[in-house]
Amino acid sequence: MRDGTPGAAIDVALFRLRRIWARPLRARRPGDPHRPVQLSNVMVVHAVHKLSLDVPEVTVGAVAEQLDVDPSTASRLVNDAIGAGFVEREESEVDARRARLVLSERGHRVLEVVIHHRRIYLDGLIADWDEADREVFARLLTRFAEAALVRPVDLVNLDQLIAGAIEEPPTPR
Repeated sequence: MRDGTPGAAIDVALFRLRRIWARPLRARRPGDPHRPVQLSNVMVVHAVHKLSLDVPEVTVGAVAEQLDVDPSTASRLVNDAIGAGFVEREESEVDARRARLVLSERGHRVLEVVIHHRRIYLDGLIADWDEADREVFARLLTRFAEAALVRPVDLVNLDQLIAGAIEEPPTPR
C-alpha cells in the first residue's frame, strides 16, 4: 500500500530498518545452532544500562517499562539475562523487599562490543554522505524518536481496528 506521502515512505523505511536490529546477532551455522548472545539478552543489557544512568536502582518493573513489555515477560527476559551472566540481582539499598539489577562485568563487555559493532555498521552506511547530510539526518532522526516517545502509538485503537478488519463481513440476505 503505497500512497506517495512522506509518512508512507517513513513507514516503509522503518519497517525495513527494524530488521537490522531484530536479525540474530550472529547467523546460525550448520552444527552450531546456538548463538553466544540472544537479542533479548542484548535488549535487557541495554535497558539495565540506560536505566542505571537515570534512576538510583533498576528493577524488573523499570525494565518492563523500558522495553515496553508486560512485567511477566520482563521477569522472564531478566532471568534469562541473569542466567547468561550479563545481569546480576543485588539487594536493594532502598527497599529490602525488592532486588536491584546491575550489569555484570560480562554484561558491560557485551554492551561495549554490540554498541561498537552497530556504530561501525551505521558509520559504513553513511560513509559516502557529506558531513552536512549526516548531521541533518542525525538531528531529524533524533527529533523523530523523541516525538515518538512523547506521543506513543495508541495500541488499544489499533487492536480495535485490527479486530474490525479480521471480522467476517455479514453475509448478504
